[in-house]
Amino acid sequence: MVNKFILMLVMLTGNLLYAQESDCKVLVPRISGTYHGECKKGLAQGKGIAQGIDRYTGEFKKGLPEGLGVYHWADGSYYEGYWRQGLRDGTGIMTF
Repeated sequence: MVNKFILMLVMLTGNLLYAQESDCKVLVPRISGTYHGECKKGLAQGKGIAQGIDRYTGEFKKGLPEGLGVYHWADGSYYEGYWRQGLRDGTGIMTF
């Protein structure tokens, strides 16, 4: 029983370490403080969370928000919707 617990703990810890690449960059300055998520060639790629002055949770491509995501500004407003090359694109909801 103890061996199974230790094995499970090691597996979970390994997955968390992989998911939190420290060398992974986000190219939008206002959300480039910390990043937790998928990475490819040193840039945010796939699903992740970027936190700086503002916060973005969603999909990334080549270090920029791309696809479905939620961007929270420091003033409390947020946008839920689609992104392309770091900019709002297509359908979404802006809340003030």
